[in-house]
Amino acid sequence: MLHRGVYTQAALEIVRLARLYPVAAALKSEEDMRLALEADAPLLFLLKGDAFQLAPFVEEARRRGKRVVVHVDLVSGIGKDRAGIQYLHQIGIDAIITSKSQLVTAARAEGLITIQRLLLLDDSGLEKGVRTIAHAGPDLVEVLPGIMFPEVAATLRRLLPGPFIAGGFIRTAEDVARVQQAGAILSSSSTYSLWRNLSLA
Repeated sequence: MLHRGVYTQAALEIVRLARLYPVAAALKSEEDMRLALEADAPLLFLLKGDAFQLAPFVEEARRRGKRVVVHVDLVSGIGKDRAGIQYLHQIGIDAIITSKSQLVTAARAEGLITIQRLLLLDDSGLEKGVRTIAHAGPDLVEVLPGIMFPEVAATLRRLLPGPFIAGGFIRTAEDVARVQQAGAILSSSSTYSLWRNLSLA
């Protein structure tokens, strides 16, 4: 479902792939990266690693028709600045994840899809995070922990246009179905079994 009809042109590519497959593979190790290249999930969220691994991985992923999203705050060896974003753009990544508004701005200037994280710790954190994201205007918002998304979905849809991704503690097909029903377009999960043959009616 389109929330308030607010989908940027950039976000539409993520939306299109999420409709094909509702789980992004969350990658935290070289083993994850290897398995994800063989998996069904077309969206690969690289949450750890270093700059040396990145270029060949992106090249191979693109060759296989997959899209790579890099958590720029967590991948080492990449500047957390405009130069770092330019490097990521040059090697062919499709999107960044960040909690930093200035990196959203830099990535948008490079033509990358932007995903900003919203960490749900308490009510005050939610309010502050919503204000930050509303000001930065990313293409998509990733809500963590994603398993809590159904409990806060109505509030978030009232305060932010979305679209929303649920990330963290998504471990079963039932979890994926539950956050989808609450309005998340995509789940991000490190559970290997969710990267293959997932069928949700």
